[in-house]
Amino acid sequence: MTARLATVDLAGPDDRNLRATGVFYLRDAVHNVSFDSVDAVVTVLDLLDSLGDDSMVHSLYLTPQGEPASANLRFQFNRDHQVAAAVLVALDKQRRLHSWRTTGTAGRDDVTLVHDAWNPGDTVLPPESFISVQALRSVVVEFAIGTGLPPGPVEWVAVPDVGWS
Repeated sequence: MTARLATVDLAGPDDRNLRATGVFYLRDAVHNVSFDSVDAVVTVLDLLDSLGDDSMVHSLYLTPQGEPASANLRFQFNRDHQVAAAVLVALDKQRRLHSWRTTGTAGRDDVTLVHDAWNPGDTVLPPESFISVQALRSVVVEFAIGTGLPPGPVEWVAVPDVGWS
């Protein structure tokens, strides 16, 4: 496991309220969502599972009230093979950028996952980053409500070449 970053150490004012938000693609529509509860996160994950566009990269953000986002989780999944992969970028109070990607054993040679659908050729995730869709669900919930990054329950590896997008 890579070193963790506490969410209280993310960029932004000390007295801010972090809000989890996201951009999701469901049936040819883009949905911008703010989460108020774990149930709301689970509902969106259920919708992604049944109606989500698995050709797109979905994004979650941790945003201090009135500030730009200080953490971004991007993921893509393949519904047919029940695999997913994610990257995470976070900015700390010292303005240092931290970036990680998932690491797992669900890799497949017949599936390609990326972390930027607009630049897929440059952002292909290696098969060793593949996790199960069920594990991704836990990652998303933990990202939205947890106190540290990267979120469990999967393993993460630091990657210096993932940018903020």
